[in-house]
Amino acid sequence: MSTHVISQPNEHQREVVGSDEQGTLVRSLSTTLPTALGNLLATLVVLVSLVVGIWSLVATWTGNADSFLPFFQVTVAATVVSLNALYARRTFSYVITLIGAILWLWVSVTPFTPFFQVLLQAITVTIMLAGVVLSTAAVRLSKQPRF
Repeated sequence: MSTHVISQPNEHQREVVGSDEQGTLVRSLSTTLPTALGNLLATLVVLVSLVVGIWSLVATWTGNADSFLPFFQVTVAATVVSLNALYARRTFSYVITLIGAILWLWVSVTPFTPFFQVLLQAITVTIMLAGVVLSTAAVRLSKQPRF
């Protein structure tokens, strides 16, 4: 006859298990960049967003709005991506937001039937917003000490 004793996990084991809830995607996005590189990439994203926004504004004002990206979509995408890049400049976690914004702009200028246009725009905006949420979680995780 043998007796098995099952021990309760201590607090340290509970903390480690709790950190797995973040997921591997957020953990991989929370990798920090060197400060100079992070600032450079965020600055490039903001400058490119600004240039594309001005280009879209000029195209709209001159009456050639169909020759470039729609001004509303460019303004929203540039604002979301730029603010996210500035917030998460220590990580490159804003890449999902950037991809979602590029897809949203592409869907905006591609002629689809109205149903698919709305569906694809909803999907790409959801990707963009999910990128903001993942980026926020990754920045929070990057500020925690790693042991």
